[in-house]
Amino acid sequence: MTTTDQHHRSRRTPPSTVDESAQSATPPEESERITRPTTPIVQGLGLLDKDPRYDWRTGHAALSVDVCFLDGTKATAKLELDPGRVQLLSIQLERAIALREAAHKEESE
Repeated sequence: MTTTDQHHRSRRTPPSTVDESAQSATPPEESERITRPTTPIVQGLGLLDKDPRYDWRTGHAALSVDVCFLDGTKATAKLELDPGRVQLLSIQLERAIALREAAHKEESE
């Protein structure tokens, strides 16, 4: 009969598979800092001249946008809005249009 004691005191913990340099308290070498990839920082979004897509099953609307990064690059993405956000965006756009019309009216007087 063979038994295994998994909680035996003399049993050692298996070596870590995590890179020890990631656990080190010392800062990485300068060469590591230079070659390490960085996350691009988003500067803003630009709405593309495309009609939004509407999924009647979920009520979600999707707008095509350009994601503009600080380094000058762009990527096209989809901005998906749930029904509540679609309604909120509609209200916000109506307010912006009303404010714009009021400003034009004041300007022309």
